Amino acid sequence: MANQPAFYPNVDNTVHAIPPPQVYFEGVNEGDEIPAVEFNLTVQRMIMFVGATRNYPGLHHNDRIAQANGATGMFLQNNSCLMLWERCISDWMGCYARVKSATFRITDFHVVGDIIRTGGTITKKWQENGLNLVEVTMLSHTPRRVGMTGSITLALPSVKYPTTTPMWDNDSKATVRCQ
Repeated sequence: MANQPAFYPNVDNTVHAIPPPQVYFEGVNEGDEIPAVEFNLTVQRMIMFVGATRNYPGLHHNDRIAQANGATGMFLQNNSCLMLWERCISDWMGCYARVKSATFRITDFHVVGDIIRTGGTITKKWQENGLNLVEVTMLSHTPRRVGMTGSITLALPSVKYPTTTPMWDNDSKATVRCQ
C-alpha cells in the first residue's frame, strides 16, 4: 500500500472478539445447565434498553414516575427482560443455532440497582420436521425472588452438518439454509 495517500490510516483487521463455541444437538442432554449470566441494572443500562426498544414510558427511565405508580424504582419493560434471556442463550448456543419460540411470565420487577442472574436448564430434546429441537426452561432471579420464568425452544445444528442453519417460513414450516 505504498502508493496510498498518507491521509488513509492503516486498518487493523485483527479479530478481537472470539465467537462462542458452537453447541450441537448431539452434544446436549436433558438436564444440562445453560451457563448463567449476571446483569447489573445500572441507570445507564436501563436508559439504553429504553432507547433500543423505543418504548418511552417514564416508568422505565424515571424513578419518580415509577414510584408514583407503585414500583420501588424504574424497572425493565417486557422486551428488555426478554433481551436478558436472549443474551444468555446466544452466548451459549453458538452462531448456527436459532431461537424458534419463547414464552415468559414476569413475576417480579427488574429494578434499577438489581443484579439479575439469568440461566436455564434443557428440559426437552426432540426431532421434528427435520429440526433438532431443545426446550430450555429459563429463570431470571432478582435479589428478592424469581423475577421471570418461561422457556425458549431452539433449533440446533447437527455435528453431521455443522454450519447448516435452521430457518422457518411464515407457516412455521422448517427450511434449512446453509451459510
